[in-house]
Amino acid sequence: MRQSRTFDPSLHAAGGPAAEGRCSYHRSEQSGDRGDPACAGEAVVSFEDGAGGWESGCRTALEDLVERGEIEPLGQGA
Repeated sequence: MRQSRTFDPSLHAAGGPAAEGRCSYHRSEQSGDRGDPACAGEAVVSFEDGAGGWESGCRTALEDLVERGEIEPLGQGA
């Protein structure tokens, strides 16, 4: 399970959607069928990606990640 926490802009590289408080989960090149370049959702969660970096997610992304067992619901991690 990936590490996650309430959205923290300091975890994200400057200039990207995550650093600006937007969802990067739906905008990343690795997003495949979940991709939605039009997603303008406000970031509510920061989570580790598969490459050791951090992505941000909107409420929809958070629900999807929790449902798939990739992260725990916010406030329930170790």
